[in-house]
Amino acid sequence: MKKLKNLLGIIVLVIVLASCSNDSGSNQNSVNIVARATYSPSANRTSLNGDVVLTSFKINLREIEFEFAEGSDDNDDDNSNGDSDDDGFYDSDDEFELYGPFELDLLNQNAPITTVTVPNGTYEEVEFKLHKSTNSASAMFNKSVEITGTINGTPFIFWHDIDEDFEIDYEDANQNLVISNNSYDLVFNFDLNQVLSLVDLSSAVDGDGDGVIEIGPNDTDGNQALANLLEDSIEDSCDLDD
Repeated sequence: MKKLKNLLGIIVLVIVLASCSNDSGSNQNSVNIVARATYSPSANRTSLNGDVVLTSFKINLREIEFEFAEGSDDNDDDNSNGDSDDDGFYDSDDEFELYGPFELDLLNQNAPITTVTVPNGTYEEVEFKLHKSTNSASAMFNKSVEITGTINGTPFIFWHDIDEDFEIDYEDANQNLVISNNSYDLVFNFDLNQVLSLVDLSSAVDGDGDGVIEIGPNDTDGNQALANLLEDSIEDSCDLDD
């Protein structure tokens, strides 16, 4: 009888532990954060841009932030990963932040940026901070964005030191990001086809005659105005994918 009581006690303990495990994990979700660029070379061989081919599109992210929607009021006792108002709840007064830096080549990016655990909730938007790299050993040092390729066969490089917060949402303004007891892929997508449809790269010049067309905020080829136009177009080209 004593052995039977001990066995029953062990069974009850296992059931309780399993229940606690399920409860503690029910409001946490695994989210793969993915960033990529949409680009079709054939779509951009037009009279506007001539023969433009992109080979890389690099960005440096300092931080990624999930912003709860207005009216969201979701329980979560562990606010260690978020910027909380310390009331014991995740709601519209809170944010969930992920710190980098993350240096990415979105034309050659296959794996997720990272996988994180995110609390249940309805998120109004996701914000990421584009910031110049402080890694002196990186080719992106002092740059936050860099695009390379060719224009009518001549190599070009566009770079900028944009320090900008990108607030991105779905194209449908009524759609929110709802995370609830599941695994998700969160995809930032830069539409480079859209960028190239708005910017005439064929107007860029190799002002110093070194064989490379440089487009930047203080380049020596004289393409600063085009660099600013590219910056604005890139900022407008990013959305969340369904």
